[in-house]
Formats: sequence, C-alpha cells, structure tokens
Amino acid sequence: MLQLFPFSAWIAIVTSTSLLAILWGFGDIGARQGVVLGVWLVAAGYLQFFGESMATVAAGLALQTALALYLILYWKLKA
Repeated sequence: MLQLFPFSAWIAIVTSTSLLAILWGFGDIGARQGVVLGVWLVAAGYLQFFGESMATVAAGLALQTALALYLILYWKLKA
C-alpha cells in the first residue's frame, strides 16, 4: 500500500464514514442516495488503501476527499 501523506488518508475516510453514518441516522439521506454514497465510499477506500500505483492511490484520496467535502456541504446546507 502506497500513501502520499499518511495522516491525510485517515482524515478523509474518518470524516466521510462518520458524516455518512450521522446523516443516514438522522434520515437526511434517502435509501438510493445512501447506496450511491456508500458505493462511492467503498470504491474510494479500495483505491486509496489497496492501490497498486501512486496514481490509483492519489485518485482514491481525491475521491475520498471529494466525498468528505460533499457530505460536509450537504450537512451544512441542509441545516
């Protein structure tokens, strides 16, 4: 497993996972949207942590960060 910045890898996945769980628990995310975001989370995590090249790891980190930013904005704008 290759990592660009070890600390940033965990920040993105912890933020994405916890916000997805919180929003799902409060009922702010519907079933279809939850499945799409869950697949996005799993795919980005797989690329990020099991990527064979630096490009796939970077793509996974970028997808994970984009998901975290999307969930933060969704949470803030929904409130």
